[in-house]
Amino acid sequence: MSAFICRSTLLAAISLALANPAHAADPADGATPSSSSTTSPSSSTQGDDKKSVDLEAVNVVYSTTKTETPVVEIPQSVSTITPDRMQLYGVQGLDEAVRYMAGAVGGSYGADPRSDWILVRGYDPAKFLDGLALPNGAWTADSRLEPYGLERVEVNKGPSSTMYGQLPPGGMMDMTSKSPSLEAPHEVIATVGSFGQKQLAGDTGGQLDNDGHWLWRVVALARQGDSNIKHSKDDRYYFAPGLTWQPDDDTSFTLLPRYQRALSVGVGGFLPSQGTLYPNPNGQIPRDVNPGEPGYDHYWKTDESIGYDFFHRFNDVWSFRQDLRLQNEKVDHRSIGSLGLEEDLRTLDRYNYPLVDHANVFAVDNQVDAKFDQGSVQHNVLMGVDYLHSRNDYKSGFGAAPSIDIFDPVYGQPIPPAPFTYHTNSLLEQLGAYAQDQVTIGKWGITAGGRQDWVSNDVQDLIAGTREKQNDNAFSGRLGVNYTTDVGLVPYLAYSHSFKTTVGTTFDGSAYKPTTGDQYEGGLKFQTPDGRTLITGAVYQLTQKNALTVDPNHLFFSLQQGQTRTRGAELEANVAVTDALSMTAAYAYTDAKVTHANDATLGKQVALVPKQQASLSADYSVRGGALAGLGFGGGVRYIGPHYGDANNEFRTGGYVLYDANAHYDVDRWRFQVTAANLFDRTYVSACNSAIWCYYGYPREITVSARYRW
Repeated sequence: MSAFICRSTLLAAISLALANPAHAADPADGATPSSSSTTSPSSSTQGDDKKSVDLEAVNVVYSTTKTETPVVEIPQSVSTITPDRMQLYGVQGLDEAVRYMAGAVGGSYGADPRSDWILVRGYDPAKFLDGLALPNGAWTADSRLEPYGLERVEVNKGPSSTMYGQLPPGGMMDMTSKSPSLEAPHEVIATVGSFGQKQLAGDTGGQLDNDGHWLWRVVALARQGDSNIKHSKDDRYYFAPGLTWQPDDDTSFTLLPRYQRALSVGVGGFLPSQGTLYPNPNGQIPRDVNPGEPGYDHYWKTDESIGYDFFHRFNDVWSFRQDLRLQNEKVDHRSIGSLGLEEDLRTLDRYNYPLVDHANVFAVDNQVDAKFDQGSVQHNVLMGVDYLHSRNDYKSGFGAAPSIDIFDPVYGQPIPPAPFTYHTNSLLEQLGAYAQDQVTIGKWGITAGGRQDWVSNDVQDLIAGTREKQNDNAFSGRLGVNYTTDVGLVPYLAYSHSFKTTVGTTFDGSAYKPTTGDQYEGGLKFQTPDGRTLITGAVYQLTQKNALTVDPNHLFFSLQQGQTRTRGAELEANVAVTDALSMTAAYAYTDAKVTHANDATLGKQVALVPKQQASLSADYSVRGGALAGLGFGGGVRYIGPHYGDANNEFRTGGYVLYDANAHYDVDRWRFQVTAANLFDRTYVSACNSAIWCYYGYPREITVSARYRW
C-alpha cells in the first residue's frame, strides 16, 4: 500500500512541477482558466432563464478535450444530456436517457433494473464519472448509476483514447456529479409510477459562510417498487453530500462522497425464441413472465466512492487541476436462468448461476493548462499524467435447476446448490501521459493530441491455479481541423485512434488481444449566435480490430472477431423554436459489419446494431393567459431491424414507440405526468440465440410533484 500511495503522490508532484509559473509563457489578455466538469451550468433557475441555461449546458462540453469548449469548435461528434431533459421524460436509467440521441441505442435487452445497456456507434461505450474511469469488472462494468445524482451526461462518439487512455473505439460517456453550487435547486420530488414504484428525491445546497468560501450540497433518493416482471422488485437508494472550499477566485477544492445501494429481484428477458420472436403452438409467452425463481433470485449492489476535484490558477496563463477518486463496488447476484424449451415447447429447462463481483478502483488525473498567444495564433495547451489502479475479484458457479412450465409457472421447488467453479482475481494498472493543443488561427481551429500508455494486466485463476500477465504499451492520437464561416456553419475533418487492453480469456483459455480502433470523420455543425439552435451532422468510418462479441457456442464466454468496420451518418438537432417551444431531432445510419474473420461471422452485421434509427420530440409551455404554466410534449422513436447474434441467425423487426408528457407549474410547484411507450406496444428488442430473447420496455407511467424553494 505504501508503494501505491507514493506512486500517486509522485504523479501529483510531477504535475505541480510542470505547473510552476516560472515556466509560463507571455500572459494572454483576457485568458481564463478551464473550468471543471463539476462546475457545469446548473439547470435550476426558472422560466426564460432556465431555458437559456439549459441551452448553454447543451452547447458547451468538457469531457472531449478536458477543457470547456463550445460543441461547434470540437472536431468530433459529442452529445449532451441535461437533468431537465431527463426529468421531462421520467428517466430512471441512462439507457432511457439516450433514446433521443443520434448514434446511440439504449435498452437493447429490454427493461433490466440491474444495468444500463447502451451502444454508441455499435459498441459498448466506456463509462466515466467526473472524468475518472468507473469499475470495469465482469458485472460491475454495467452497474446502473442513479441519473438523479448527475448534473449532465456527455457522450463522445468515436475513439477518445488520446485524453483517457485505453478505451473501446465506439465512444465514451462521461457523467458529471451534482456538486456544491450557489445555484443548487433546493427541491423535493415525490414520484409514483407503474409497477408500484414509489420514489422520494431531494437536492439542496448553498453557502456555509457569509463570504461564500464554503459551499455544500446534498443529493438523496429512495426508491421502492416492483419491475415489469412478476415477483420482482427494483429498489434503489442514493446519497451524495458534497463540500467545496474556495478561499479565492483562483483556488477551489470539492469533496464528493457518494453511496448507492440497489436491491433487485428478477432479471427479465432470457426467454426462448419460440413464443417470443417465433410462433409457438402453445401461444405467446407473456411479456411479464418470470423465468427465474422468486425467493431465490437476487441482485444486490453496493457502490461507495469518495473523491475530490482540486483547481488552482497560478496566473493568466497557467493553471493546475487534480481529480482523484477511490471507489469500492460489490455485486452479489444469483439467478435461475433459462436453457431453452423441451419438445413440448412449454417446459423450460433452467440453470443456477450465482456470482460475486468485487471491484476496487483508484484513479487520479493531473492536468496542467496553459493559455497564451503567439502573434495571431492562440493556444490552449493541456498536459496531463493519469494513473489507474483497478482490482477485480470475480467468482461464479453453474449448476442445474428444476424446470418449469413457462406458460403456467409454479415456483418453490428445491434449488440444488451451485458451488463456485470460476474464480479470478485481476489487477489492472494504467499509467498515461498526454498532451493536447487547441489552436485558433483566425477562423481556423486545430485540435491535436497524443498520449502514451503503459498498461499492465495480471489475472489469476484461483481455481485452476494459473496466472497470466499481460503488458501493453501504446500510443494514441487524434487530429482535427475545423473552419468557422461567417454564417455560423463549421465544417470539420478529424482522425482518431484508440487502444484498449481486453482482460480475460476465450473458452479455450487464450488471452484476449488488445482492441484497437481508427476513425475518420467529417462533419458540419451550426449554431445560431444566441445559442438557441445547435445542429450537428457527421459521416464516419470506424474500423475496430479484435472486438469482443458473444460466443454463440459457449455460455458466459466471448470471442474476438478479427475486424469490424462501421460506416455511418448522423444528424442531431436541438432547437428552441420560441421561448415556449423546444424541439429535438435525430437520425443515424449505421452499417456495422465483420470485415475480417476466420469463421462464419465474416461479412455479417454486428449484433444489436440497427442500420437506421430516428427520433423527434417537442415540448411546449403556455407562457400567458389563463393556461399559463401548462405544458405538454411528446416524442416518437424508431429503431430499425437488427440481428441479436454474431452469426446473424436471429433478426428482430423494427419498431416505432411514442412517448408523452404533461406538466403544470404553479408558484413553486411542478406537477408532471410522463408516459414512455405510450400505446404499450409489445415487441422483441433482441435475440442472442434460440434460448435468449428479450421483450422491449413496456409502457411506463410516472406521476410526480416537485417543490422548489
